[in-house]
Amino acid sequence: MKKTLFFLLLSVVLYGQKNQFIELRNNIKDRNHAAQSLTLLDRREDKTIGIVSHRKEPYEVKFEKEDLEKLFSDWFLENNKKLGKTEYFLVLEHLKVKDMPGERSVAGHLEMQVSTFLKRNNKYYFLKKFKISKDYPQRDHAYITRAIAAKISSELTNIVKDSYAESGLNIPVSEADLDNYGKIISEQLPVYSSQSFADGVYRDYKSFAEQKPDKELTVKKNKEGVIKGVKRVDGYDNLSKDVFAIIDNGIAYKKTPTSIIEIEKDDEGYFITASEEEIFPRSNAAIYAGAGVGGIIGGLVVAVIDITATKIRKQNAMYYRVGIDMLTGDYIFPENFGKTK
Repeated sequence: MKKTLFFLLLSVVLYGQKNQFIELRNNIKDRNHAAQSLTLLDRREDKTIGIVSHRKEPYEVKFEKEDLEKLFSDWFLENNKKLGKTEYFLVLEHLKVKDMPGERSVAGHLEMQVSTFLKRNNKYYFLKKFKISKDYPQRDHAYITRAIAAKISSELTNIVKDSYAESGLNIPVSEADLDNYGKIISEQLPVYSSQSFADGVYRDYKSFAEQKPDKELTVKKNKEGVIKGVKRVDGYDNLSKDVFAIIDNGIAYKKTPTSIIEIEKDDEGYFITASEEEIFPRSNAAIYAGAGVGGIIGGLVVAVIDITATKIRKQNAMYYRVGIDMLTGDYIFPENFGKTK
């Protein structure tokens, strides 16, 4: 009788458990048909994702199936009927959700970090990384649990699709060292291992990290030797592509939508000291067209650059240490970024 009652109560508890499933339904087709497979490497210490509440009801966030490797492989095969030869790997490093109690209501919170690699000759080559820490207040979301699950799904989709177009940093990592890939790769990148910079113009972070300046571009200066931008070596200023950084006389400068800022280095890596307005300008949209979140910008022809302006810019703005990710070149913002006064 007691056993029957126990199993009855257990079935009621299980039946009443509310779940919010992360659905992998978005298209991840490789249009170049180079991808052979997508394999998930789950490197999380704790496999549970967590619980968030909707209208005071707790929901456990989880994937649709427990066999995650098969789930991701099936997702890839459903969208890729014509296969190539490149093996792709998605490394799930961290994925947690939780309730964040506030003064008036409870918000949901998501923390997530994933990276992608391709595999050649039994070695892994880094492609992309995504990291997020985001709150979901009830006032902004009618259904917090669905919003969080949808965000997880969309970001997994984005990083897989974006990885198809990446050639990868040419530094091999063994599977045993994947947990420490950031340190291993950065220590071998020329931009970190060399004692000096190579002068020139760098279109993207990969070329900057490998210290391979663009052969078609050069630094543009005025008669006083002040940097005003970049130009093509053949004299034409028709710049149709983005620029990440400029190195002149051994000094590296990060290009932002409004200026160029010297790149500094400390124990944590490279960084710039910048204001929110310099990275995310709110005015002069015509001048700043093309600005990217990672700080890359096209359209340098219309932007007036003057290094001497940086000497007085600290008089009327709040400035922050903004890190530059060692593997991607993306900005790493401090927690208080943009939260002045």
